[in-house]
Amino acid sequence: MITILEVLIPALALIVVQLIVSVTSQRRNDLKYDMTLSELKKDIGRLEIKQDKHNQILERFAVMEQAQKTQWIRIDEIREELKQLRDKI
Repeated sequence: MITILEVLIPALALIVVQLIVSVTSQRRNDLKYDMTLSELKKDIGRLEIKQDKHNQILERFAVMEQAQKTQWIRIDEIREELKQLRDKI
């Protein structure tokens, strides 16, 4: 009986120590995971802001292209009017 207790006490102590180490390690890993996840969310937020700015520039550029196209059409019309005036002279 004493021999069984001599074996069980250290075995139980090792199990308890292993459980403590395991829980501590899991908490540390959870903390690292939470920190990494937090950093990723911040990075995604910054990327969303940059993407919004980029999209706004593209929208403004499209409007500018359309305005430029209209201006070139008007320039062509003016050239045609000038050509017709020259032909009359």
